[in-house]
Amino acid sequence: MMRAAIAIGSNSTRMLCAEKTEQGLKNILRGREETRLFSALDDHGFFPEEKILETAEAVKNLYEAAVRHGAADCALFATSASRDAKNSHLLAQKIFEYTGLNMQVITGEEEARLAFAACAGQQKTLVMDIGGGSTELTLGENGQIFSAASAQMGASRLMKMQPIHNAVQAEQALLLARNAMQPFTDALKERMEGAVLVGIGGTCTAAAGIRAGVFFDADTMEGAAVTLQEARRQLFMLADLPLHQRELVPGLPATRAMHMPNGLCILIGVMELMGFDSLSVSGRNNLDGYLLSV
Repeated sequence: MMRAAIAIGSNSTRMLCAEKTEQGLKNILRGREETRLFSALDDHGFFPEEKILETAEAVKNLYEAAVRHGAADCALFATSASRDAKNSHLLAQKIFEYTGLNMQVITGEEEARLAFAACAGQQKTLVMDIGGGSTELTLGENGQIFSAASAQMGASRLMKMQPIHNAVQAEQALLLARNAMQPFTDALKERMEGAVLVGIGGTCTAAAGIRAGVFFDADTMEGAAVTLQEARRQLFMLADLPLHQRELVPGLPATRAMHMPNGLCILIGVMELMGFDSLSVSGRNNLDGYLLSV
């Protein structure tokens, strides 16, 4: 049976329509709309009305595309920005009005478990999912999760704390990222022997794209490697570019140009703290994890 799921993230709203087979998921359609919910949160923690309407319209468009492609049902969940917002219930109400879908705001630990389900194999794996508002770290092996944690540190959250327009600001943001992630990486170190690092989310996929100089889709990037040295090169290269020039960097989606350096700070911080020289990038995400778990 073909099913669909929609995830309202902090930067984008995404949809996956797929069939579950004995070999895994047979992807039928992926969709994405840039909704930037985290950046829209005001100083008091509320979504503006216009952003609620825009996001509800995006969900409606993605849901209708899934139905047209034969999805029998569609799940809807929201992550970090909606966890933070004091009026996420208004977003849920508007989406229900537009689509009849019930929005579930999942916890950071649930988000981490979905990330692990999406891309971890039999080998001991640390899955790092860098989002806009949070970063999830999940360690497990052969389907068993040892630890699943969510840090209140994502690319858009860090950008609000420390925008990056030069190398000095990049170093400052990198220090903030390290400090935020260190309690989570320290808690994992004793169980890391033999583990590999897999990165998912827009920062990781864009880093693979920049390294190759091409735009990857979710399937062709699977297993692409990004080294720590390459991530640091990208950070300081992008930090010195004005926004309009960042948007022209081969392999970097223009929609990620503003907060990509901040995402790289989190990626670099985790790799340094955990002692990894490289990571393997997966184009799968929490939608894959959700549909595999159904």
